[in-house]
Amino acid sequence: MNVHITNIYGFIQDQELKKKQNIYADAAHVLGFKEMGIFNFDVSTDTENELSKRIDGIISSLQFNDLVFVQLPTGNGEYYDNLLINKIKAYNTKVCILLHQIIEYEYVLNVVDLIMPTSNEVYAYLKEHNYSNVFYKKNIDYEFESSSNSSNILSSDFYIKKYLIDAVDQLEEPVLDDDVIHIGFGLHDKDGHYSVWVGTVMQSILEHTDSRVCFHILHDETLSTDNKYKLEMVAHNGSSKIEFHKIDENDFSIVKNQMSRFTIGAMFRCSLPELLPDLNQIIYLDADLFVNRDIKELWDVDVREYCLAGVVDEGVDIHNYPRILNKYPEIKKESYVNSGVLYMNLKKLREFGNLKKLVVDFLIDNPEADLSDQDVLNVLFHDKVLYLDGSWNQFVLMHRKDNVEKLDKAIFHYAGTLLMLYSHSQIDLEYFRAICRTPWSDYEMNHQFEQCFGRMNDRVYQYQNMLQLLSNTNIKHIFYGEENELLKTLYNRIHLKDGDYRVLEHAQNMEYDILPCKDLSVLKDEKNPKIIFVNWESDHCLAIQNLEELGFKNGKDFFVISRFFSFFDGGFM
Repeated sequence: MNVHITNIYGFIQDQELKKKQNIYADAAHVLGFKEMGIFNFDVSTDTENELSKRIDGIISSLQFNDLVFVQLPTGNGEYYDNLLINKIKAYNTKVCILLHQIIEYEYVLNVVDLIMPTSNEVYAYLKEHNYSNVFYKKNIDYEFESSSNSSNILSSDFYIKKYLIDAVDQLEEPVLDDDVIHIGFGLHDKDGHYSVWVGTVMQSILEHTDSRVCFHILHDETLSTDNKYKLEMVAHNGSSKIEFHKIDENDFSIVKNQMSRFTIGAMFRCSLPELLPDLNQIIYLDADLFVNRDIKELWDVDVREYCLAGVVDEGVDIHNYPRILNKYPEIKKESYVNSGVLYMNLKKLREFGNLKKLVVDFLIDNPEADLSDQDVLNVLFHDKVLYLDGSWNQFVLMHRKDNVEKLDKAIFHYAGTLLMLYSHSQIDLEYFRAICRTPWSDYEMNHQFEQCFGRMNDRVYQYQNMLQLLSNTNIKHIFYGEENELLKTLYNRIHLKDGDYRVLEHAQNMEYDILPCKDLSVLKDEKNPKIIFVNWESDHCLAIQNLEELGFKNGKDFFVISRFFSFFDGGFM
């Protein structure tokens, strides 16, 4: 690891600032730091591309995981300083600001690992604004300059060197200590909202533990600078660490079609064993969770003899049956693990080879694996799983039905559901409150209310259009899908007639079916007035697409059952 320090050159009006930076750079040279020279100039004369190239030249000696002391201000303005810090941090570096003057760069001051004030005035400002990453107050009491002619904290070259050495020692402090809990997230954020959910999970974790946490964010290019900053704010406000690891989603492009129901970010966790070679274990969490207990209790579980630890999937155990189990009958649905909360023994997983390659190869060979890497992990490691208590991954859908006044100590999983403000359930209230304590609070309060009322308005709209058709006494009812509980509930609400039937792309008739099933193609020749009710998950989630390709209009000729059924009947939120 190399240690660098910036230093300003050229004509600058503030000669005191230049002199100060030169003094610190000279002390750093003696300690073996590498210098990054910054020339003062009129930034406005550069295009964005020219400025970017100029800074790339300044940091050309930088390597991944180096340590950089950036002396601020540079004299080139806030935009320049922000861009410089962002480019340095892209190398997964540790960044320490040597702050010589008061600056109101909120973004920069929050995202760096340490801030080292070099004057009493700057120290007082940082203390007043409660910056948690200020180095001075976390370490030994350095002698204040007693001279009335100077406001420097450090009185000599000796103390400057000691200041820098102690900062290096702190920045080199390994995040692999036994007392640090490592938690990973996969983040693909095409609409800017996935970061909010990740940040809310982080917020709930930090509010329920006193332990040190290091968050590992596995992301692609969809993570915006603003959302990255806000994720850092959540971590730093809880005095925890956060590390960003950029993933090339092209590594998974060959199996992207099999991820149609899920975010490609779920696949990023397969990179963890190789991405973090010095780490033996990590807790991987989905973004749709609310943690209502101390995560250290999970971290303390002994997983040394297992590849994974997780909870049996409530939905699979009670309702669904993953298609992959038809091919691998030795794996019972009663032991099929949900991957939303996974304690991963990275050391043991490495013994089986490159996990990313194992997962991708399996999905290529097993296209029926429609639950993506969750299916793969269950098949490859089914006999190497430690089964955890159900409280570590409790489905919100199941919990809402109980509608308890006080939440259990558990991790609640919004699998297949959304925050529902009108549910009156304690979990939704607590989750909403957690969102409101994150940096996204102002926007999300309005967004959630809009979403909530939007879904209710959509349900009313669906009923209005549907009732017009149902009032036709000659209308034929056609149902698209298998006869699950949702379809049977609909049967009870609609007076079935002779001639009503179901369709699937390829007809499947079971012994206890209420209505006969026909091939989807019969709809081309159906002349009678008809209304089609569709279960969108049928035919591998292609039901809506199949109907539209036949020329039927959504909300006019056919209606998605989940859109007009309430949550309590199995519909959308």
